[in-house]
Amino acid sequence: MLSEEKFWDIIEKSDCGKELANQIGSFTDDELLGFDYWWDYFSHKLYRQDLWAAAYIVRGGCSDDSFDYFRSWLITQGRKTVYNALENADSLCEVFEKLDSADEPVNEEANILIYNEIERHSAQNEEFLRKRKEYEHPAYSYDIEFEWEEDDEDSIRAVCPRIFDRFWDSPPFLNIPAKIFGTSSRKPGGFLAKLIGLFTGRR
Repeated sequence: MLSEEKFWDIIEKSDCGKELANQIGSFTDDELLGFDYWWDYFSHKLYRQDLWAAAYIVRGGCSDDSFDYFRSWLITQGRKTVYNALENADSLCEVFEKLDSADEPVNEEANILIYNEIERHSAQNEEFLRKRKEYEHPAYSYDIEFEWEEDDEDSIRAVCPRIFDRFWDSPPFLNIPAKIFGTSSRKPGGFLAKLIGLFTGRR
């Protein structure tokens, strides 16, 4: 199987994910399946309440889908950034400060790119389908226990104090729902619930 070291080497050469499409298109079956394995592995590792808080602060809100895209972006930043974030979510403060306002910390395209490439290989190669079963991923659990609440600023600051102090009053990467509706939710379906509330009077 593709080693973790090789996985990060591919990420490093992808220019923060910008060249990932060109790289994946030339992968062998084993490289693609191994890359998908490690991508899924780290996406699960990064599914943490402290990193969700970091994304929530700098984006002025972060739904479950938005957090998926945030984790994909984080993986494309490379091994050092990912492992630093796993050790201390506040380490992302310096990463956010270096980003241009146009470079939002989200990457929706990467997951779609990997999925589409796997489907393309599956349609063209029966041997790939056999190998795919050998790379079956563990049944990850996505249960999460939050140590912060959306309406409790002190609880958010307790999780990521540096990021909070730097970005809370002016989120540099304000998400679209927050821009348009003034809403921001970290809970699955939260944005939809708030949108419905605008029309029903329930907020």
